[in-house]
Order: sequence, then structure tokens, then C-alpha cells
Amino acid sequence: MSKIVAAVEIGTSKVKIILGEITNENSLTIVGYDSVASLGVKKGEVVNFKEASEQVHLAIDSAEKSAGVKADEVYLAMTGRHLHGSFNPGSARVRSADNRVNQADVQRAIEEAKRKELPDDRIYVHFIQNPFLLDGRPVDNPMDLVGKELEVGYWSVDGDENVVRDFLDVINGYGLEVRHVIVSSLAAGEIATSRADRKAGALVIDLGAGTTDYVLYRDGCAGQAGVIPLGGDHLTNDISMGLRVDEDHAESLKKMHGRAFVGEDDKDERVWLLGNKVIGDRKVSRNAIRQVIAARVEEIFHILCKNLDGAIPEGSSVNVHLTGGGSLLPGITEVATDILGLPAKRAVLSGGIAEDLREHEFSTVVGLLHYALTGQPKETDFTKRSGGFMGTLVKLLGG
Repeated sequence: MSKIVAAVEIGTSKVKIILGEITNENSLTIVGYDSVASLGVKKGEVVNFKEASEQVHLAIDSAEKSAGVKADEVYLAMTGRHLHGSFNPGSARVRSADNRVNQADVQRAIEEAKRKELPDDRIYVHFIQNPFLLDGRPVDNPMDLVGKELEVGYWSVDGDENVVRDFLDVINGYGLEVRHVIVSSLAAGEIATSRADRKAGALVIDLGAGTTDYVLYRDGCAGQAGVIPLGGDHLTNDISMGLRVDEDHAESLKKMHGRAFVGEDDKDERVWLLGNKVIGDRKVSRNAIRQVIAARVEEIFHILCKNLDGAIPEGSSVNVHLTGGGSLLPGITEVATDILGLPAKRAVLSGGIAEDLREHEFSTVVGLLHYALTGQPKETDFTKRSGGFMGTLVKLLGG
């Protein structure tokens, strides 16, 4: 029997939804999708519940009607500055007489890694398991291997419980069930890189409207993820403030003349500010527009450098993969390469996606469907410590 999964991303600028049919044979068919303007959400937080709820359900209803199906469950992307990441290590001595690892040894190491308690106002959103180490050497599966000390680590992401509750409430209550919450960067990372990319080392940067999400893969595993509360809308706002135009015209200037760096060719060229040559319109140098944009883009990448300090060894083979709407800004790969000191490119979205969903702004929701297909969200099944994510949903929704 098949099920219909709704992958939902509630962003600052758009609400995006893709409906996928997953069969018992573990195949996925995209049956519908929609994208509507987002209201009531800024930088990964709900600021107007009514507006946010109406837009989300407008998108879901439209996608369901166009596909002629109803969603059975929802996979929701989560972002925002309220998310925090930390590495939690755990270890266990192998107790058997022959030093052969058994399930009890594995469970003790895992439980120690997940023992960290959170404050009352925080909740775990995602756990990412790193490879096991047996006497210091990485192993995929330690069961029945011989050794003395078993180690395991989790990169955990926790969030503000009230913010998480707001997003769940926005979707729930309309006969829908949020099955899993996935950190946005991890969803985008799954579709923006191949297994070989992740094995070699990859830094995925998802440049959205209100936030910039990132995840670092090493040896095939996600080892660090985070959120920077800056995105494409900040570039637009900077242009609006700096050149004293409204945000609609600022957005147009960004799209028509924007570039992530200032070049020699920008100095003498002048463009109409409003573009209609009416009274009050005036010419400005293209250099001024690009200086404003470049300053903010550089700030984003410098913050990312600081957040990743020490996480990428010098001389490593890590490549940068840019996705999200902001990745379409001309010159952004060059700036990323220069500031991060790593080769950067615009990601090639993988996974047999339909042509009209290969737009970078859909990378997160397509990645959510990948999680639904592979069952990877099993690592979200923890709350304050290990109480079960679905149990948390019941608690948050007052069940």
C-alpha cells in the first residue's frame, strides 16, 4: 500500500510543498507541488500565526487538488537562529571475555552520547550519528568486531521549543500530521550532493531569503550543521536603505544588476534607479549597487568561516556546493572560493528530479522527500534526551 508524503518548507519569502507517493517497493513518484508567497514568517520563526497558517494551507490545498490526492503525513523543514548544534561523544568498554563487540556495548556507547539534558525551553530536533570508532579506528558496524573501547558521537541540533511548537501548530489541525522535522541544511545537502561528494568532503550552503543554512560532510557523514540569520532579503533591504528606494525596486535592482563582487567594469556604468524614467527617477552607478551587495555577501561567508573554525583541516579535499535561491547571484561562487579558501560551485541537484523542480529554491523540499523515502529521520527520535520525537509532538500539541 502506498502513502502520500507532503514535504513542506515554510520560508521567509515562499511556502513550498511537494507531494510524493511512496510505495511498498520503496519507490517515489512526485505527484504534485506548489509554491505560494510566505506571510507571517521571518528568519525561521512564526511572527503572525494566522497569516502563516493560511498561506501554508493554501499551498497544501492547491497541491492536493492539482494532484487529486490527500497527504497522509508531513515532513517539515526547520531552520532559524533558534537552532543550536553541538557534538556529543559517548564511549563504552567492551565487556565480553573475547573482546568481541555485542549489542549491549553498542547501546551503552549510544546512551552515553545522548545523555546530555537540555534546558526546559529547548528540544532536540535532529541527531546525526558519526561513524563508530573501535580502539580509535573508524568502523561502519562494530558488531562482532574485536576491540577494547567503542566510541560514537552525535552532532545534535536543538531548538527553541516554543518556535518548534508554532510551526507544528501552523500545519496541524487540518487533518494533517507532522511525521518528522528535518533540519533544512540536511534536507538540501542530501539532494545537492552525491554520495561520492559527501565521502570526499562537502560543505553545502543553502542561501535562502531569510537565513543561510549549512552542513559539513566528512567521510560521508554530516559532522556539523548550522544556521546564519542572514539571507537574500537582507541584500534587498540593504539596497533599499542605501539607495532610498522601496523594497520592490530594490529587489528588481538586485536581480537586474546584482553581483557578489565589484569589478573594474562597474565604475563608469550608470543605471536608472527606478527603471521607468518618471519624475523622481535618477541614475546611480552600478558600482554602488554591487558594493552594497558585496558587503553583505562577504559578511555571510566570514560568519560561516568563524562558525567552522577548525572544522576543516588545512589541505582537505572539501568542496563547497551552493544551493538555494541566493546561489543564483552572479559571482557568488567566486566570492565563496576566495573567502572560504575552498573550491566552490553551484550544486547540481541530483536524484532524478523533474526538470521544473531542478530550481535551486526547491532543493530543501526535494531533499525532504529523499529523507521520507530512505527513512533517515530515525535519528530525530529523541526529545530532552531519548523520549521519542512522536511523543514530543503529542506533548507539544496537548495530546
